[in-house]
Amino acid sequence: MIRSINGVGGQSRQLADIAEALRIPEQPPLISTQRYLNNAVIKRKAETFKVFLVRVHECTLRGKRYRFLMDGHHNYAAAKLRGVEPTFTTPGAKFLRHLNKMTPRQQEAFFINNLTDCPHYYVETGEIVAELEAPMELSQ
Repeated sequence: MIRSINGVGGQSRQLADIAEALRIPEQPPLISTQRYLNNAVIKRKAETFKVFLVRVHECTLRGKRYRFLMDGHHNYAAAKLRGVEPTFTTPGAKFLRHLNKMTPRQQEAFFINNLTDCPHYYVETGEIVAELEAPMELSQ
């Protein structure tokens, strides 16, 4: 009897270990510096697209991990309108070639200092990312 209890307990632990190994890690928050969206474009894409491709780049800015929405803002909004998950992919090879020519500090400054039409914000909530508001000096 004791043997079967230990066997079940060992099996439970083994299953818990497998479940932990298969657990999908939590994604860093999705941020952007583009708020402009054309509602007509979003509506058209939501009605006609089956796959909503969104390019993101995962990076560390001021010590915190983020997923930076690089391209596909309208696709992201259309996917949300349809109630489906977008398909996330990396930026194109040309962009990555240029980015990889920069030092890590230059890359960080690039993502902090280059704004499209607004300060960095969390895409899901619209809140400004306060720790990214001040520009980054490269001379530091």
